[in-house]
Amino acid sequence: MEIVFIRHGQGVHNTDIPDRLNVAHPRLTDKGRAQVRRLVSVFACTADDLFVVSPTVRTIETADLLTAHLTAPHKMASPLVGPRMFPLPDDPGRHAVRCDDVCPVSYVKRHHPDYITHEGDDVRLWTDGINTISPAEFRRLGDRLIDWIRRQGAARTFVVSHDGTITHYRALFKETGLTRNDFLGEAGWHRVVL
Repeated sequence: MEIVFIRHGQGVHNTDIPDRLNVAHPRLTDKGRAQVRRLVSVFACTADDLFVVSPTVRTIETADLLTAHLTAPHKMASPLVGPRMFPLPDDPGRHAVRCDDVCPVSYVKRHHPDYITHEGDDVRLWTDGINTISPAEFRRLGDRLIDWIRRQGAARTFVVSHDGTITHYRALFKETGLTRNDFLGEAGWHRVVL
């Protein structure tokens, strides 16, 4: 089984605007959309692939661009791949920013009916996200998500997410010594074979 982590393209919150991290639900910029379009030829996504997507506007836009050529892609929005700070500060609640708020499940169902929502996700995760949960709780939830992905039987799964979240999942897969220098950057990707 192969998991390809893709970091969303450049979002409005990644540009040089005042108070950029407190922009609510930032979209991809024109540059971000172009970055993601370049990935389409790199991966040649098929209808057999599974897409697990963070429930933020920029990650949903990224996944939609990656799958635009597919008739019925298998896309799931899940807060288990939503924004997460890396490294996690001692008091993460003090460092939370609005750009990391996840879209409510009702928004995803109404505006993106082509996405399934993982019914196993705790309602609390759709409101609070995973940004500030403890490392032990993240490990438990991350293991649960990976187990769910395995049970789907897809040979390849794309996880469209955020730098901090992807880095936490890489650590869950036993990569060591990870720092912010290991962030993928705009529309970057990292492949894991399990």
